[in-house]
Amino acid sequence: MNAKNGVLDLREIDFDEQKYIEMNGEWGIYWDKLIGPGTMTDSPTTFVSFPHTWMGSELNKVSLSGEGYATYKLKIKVNEDSLTTQKALYIPLISTASKLWINGKLVSQIGEIGSNSKNEQPAYNPHVITLDLDKPEIDLVLQVSNYSERKGGIWGEFLFGNAEELVSMAEKRMLKEMFIIGGLIIFGFYHFVIYILRRTERAALYFGILCLLIALRSLVVGEVILTELLPDFSWEWHRKIEYWTISIAFPVFILFLNTMFLNYLKKPVLRIFYFISLLYSLFVLFTPAKVFSYTINFYQLTMILTMGYVIYELSKAWKKNVPGIKILLISSLIFTFTALNDVLYYNEWINTGDFTSAGLYIFIFAQSIVLAIKYTSTFEKVETMSVSLKELNNTLEEKVQIRTSQLERSQVELKQLNQKLKILSNNDTLTNVPNRRALNENYDEVWEKNKKLLNSITVFMIDIDCFKLFNDTYGHQKGDEVLKLVAQALKNRVEMVEGFFARYGGEEFFVLLNGKTVEEVVDLAKELNGVIHKLKIQHHTSTVTDSVTISIGIAHSTSTYFIEKDQLIQKADEALYQSKEMGRNSITLFYQNKVIQQ
Repeated sequence: MNAKNGVLDLREIDFDEQKYIEMNGEWGIYWDKLIGPGTMTDSPTTFVSFPHTWMGSELNKVSLSGEGYATYKLKIKVNEDSLTTQKALYIPLISTASKLWINGKLVSQIGEIGSNSKNEQPAYNPHVITLDLDKPEIDLVLQVSNYSERKGGIWGEFLFGNAEELVSMAEKRMLKEMFIIGGLIIFGFYHFVIYILRRTERAALYFGILCLLIALRSLVVGEVILTELLPDFSWEWHRKIEYWTISIAFPVFILFLNTMFLNYLKKPVLRIFYFISLLYSLFVLFTPAKVFSYTINFYQLTMILTMGYVIYELSKAWKKNVPGIKILLISSLIFTFTALNDVLYYNEWINTGDFTSAGLYIFIFAQSIVLAIKYTSTFEKVETMSVSLKELNNTLEEKVQIRTSQLERSQVELKQLNQKLKILSNNDTLTNVPNRRALNENYDEVWEKNKKLLNSITVFMIDIDCFKLFNDTYGHQKGDEVLKLVAQALKNRVEMVEGFFARYGGEEFFVLLNGKTVEEVVDLAKELNGVIHKLKIQHHTSTVTDSVTISIGIAHSTSTYFIEKDQLIQKADEALYQSKEMGRNSITLFYQNKVIQQ
């Protein structure tokens, strides 16, 4: 369903079935005008088809350039029943600064809108915003400006629908890209190790560099993961990375192919291509995005011509049955077609999607097969030589001893690596405190010791009060910072009494004490409450106070013989629930089958 004359009628849409829709169609536009919702007096007379990029598009029979600014308007109509489920809006890549109002309320600002290059601040940040809707008609006003690169306007599709589904969709896209990036990094370092172990394998070195360059580029395209990792990262360098990695990755790719099949690619042709690539990479580094972004078509043409020559030369090797050439040539063709597809896609000549990463994965798999073939051939030669050497070698015992010594060193190194891995696997990556896995191991160990020593054992369950409201008010990034502050503050105090502290999950934390009296336990709980109060973290939407507080549930037993291991944690959790029921910011103790409120 598409918008018509600036109106997107969704009254017949059942969002329980369709979840979300693409907001394509005719949007109203005010070109060369930045109009806010409060000053918009007349309806638009001109409409454009969304998504809408400016360069080369026509407006009132006038061809637009990539620079300029505009205001878009769209009215969305939904049925009142659909408002019972919270709605959200997915904002795609917008080039290069934007402001969005929903029903007169500013809900998104990316960069700083400007009417010229001096007062514009560019930024990229595709994201989902949740909407608080109280009427079935939604007025959307979008301001966009671009004075920073070649193509202005909206690159992707706006999506509207149920908040839960859109957030899930965005998270899946992010996870998919992170999976691809992680795989590329692993492949890259794996081939570096091959090169380090065998310096003659220059093909492994080039392929490792290629994987890391593509991984780096993947951080700044698609869902733009780099903006999530480094929100303040320079937009200008963001664009330089996207273009520079292309100008370096493709020559490295050609270097790899030339190393694998040294006799088939002519050096004069390759030198010309390398020289052009070097000049273009320097041009990208030393010119602004509004300059170098206009030259990408030239370099893309150079890439296509070079790859055509490479495939032509490799096809000769096919005819001569060079080992591995068939697999490598087919995978190179697939990778070339996916790269060509992306060139056409990003120039808006086709509407297929981004497939370079998939093509590269196919190429990586094929390259692994080629290396396996190569190594198998090498191993066969080694085996043949070993038979001859075995008859002549009188120092075999000495060599075995040397090899055994090397193996022992390798085992020691492996043990050290396993120890490091164990430390990493037992630590919560966000708060840098022990995680649930470390908690389980420590709890089991303490429990078994107490069976012999007959010591008391205490479990704390701690929860940050109204934390969901905090995230809704201040955002998940601020919420993550609060989790770190609270976790470190509590951990430092617990460790002072030789207790064990861990993150239990979400905003909940766990404390384990051994050999403490009830009085000592209660005093520590009060001190932990005081520690959080002293942080004075503002929380204006809290139902307790205007700062962040915690609720604590405690289960104490004088011996492990009086209670089951899992039951002690359950009682602590029940005590925490009682603390929340009593209004939060409080302490509840379970001791001798009694619940005591502090």
